[in-house]
Amino acid sequence: MAFTILDGGSFTSTGAGVKINLPSSADYVKLVNITQMAVASPTVCVASEWYGSKFGAGASAANGGIRWRKSGSSAILIDSFATTAASDGFTYVTSAPVVEAQNANAITAISDASPAVVSQTNTYADGDILRIYNTTGMLQYGGMLVQISSSSSSAYTLTGIRASGLTAGTAGFTRRVSKFSAVEPGFLYVTEITQAASAVVRFSVDPTSHYALGMKIRFSVPSSFGMIEINGLTGTVTAVSAANYTLTVDINSTAFTAFAFPLTTASPTAALFATIAPAGASTQYDPATGLYTGYNFSLQPFRTGEFTPYLYASGGANSPAGASLDEINWISYKLEV
Repeated sequence: MAFTILDGGSFTSTGAGVKINLPSSADYVKLVNITQMAVASPTVCVASEWYGSKFGAGASAANGGIRWRKSGSSAILIDSFATTAASDGFTYVTSAPVVEAQNANAITAISDASPAVVSQTNTYADGDILRIYNTTGMLQYGGMLVQISSSSSSAYTLTGIRASGLTAGTAGFTRRVSKFSAVEPGFLYVTEITQAASAVVRFSVDPTSHYALGMKIRFSVPSSFGMIEINGLTGTVTAVSAANYTLTVDINSTAFTAFAFPLTTASPTAALFATIAPAGASTQYDPATGLYTGYNFSLQPFRTGEFTPYLYASGGANSPAGASLDEINWISYKLEV
């Protein structure tokens, strides 16, 4: 059997997992850690291989694959990701959304600050989406999806979470989830709404990855969050801010009741979350030019949220995607049969 090269590329590792898009699928994929292959004797993965279903009994298991590694010397050892507890390998994904295999990660603290900071030993990267759950203290955010920034191996910031005045968290867990839904845009969790002529709405994740100017959004705000006047209203997005995780809408909330999270003692029974969901989009037609303007055509509701198929390569020194700042080359092949 002969191979045809389909695609290839390179990336600088952040130490986190990487999704390699495979538009025409693939039967064989290889990654090489260019940074570490030249180092004399690290304990690292220097190359890795994934085999598709056409290889029958030799196909890679979920979270598996073949690992070529150095182990304290320049000698190369070969083993399987699926048979070692030291690292994770490849997962081939053909449907979305998906949550890549990972263990629950324990939180040691959540600060009562704006924005909140989570203390946790982790391998997350800026922009990752996490589900936070089983919190001790700060029950208001238990079960919510949050997006992280300013991440390090011991902590990260939750830009969308304004927790000043709440009871600080002392424990809990997180799991990383897919950044996009199978169909976009989906609903988002609301964490703040201003009382203003044009209400500014803050979210637990960056809304600009999902919503754009001109889109219409519908509010669902339980009475326990205050601002019951906005519940059920539909507004048009007039401004966006990736830095602040906010959208501005054409709803005058000046005279509305203030928006506020319920007390920790009231949660989780009163924590049916405040959310927004898509309600279409608005454009303006110019008869002189025959053009429609007013929103981002590439972010229209509704659209595919996540490309499939793709190959998820786990991150870490002994995993395919490498450790932080490692340069990784990859190439995919198709069997000619």
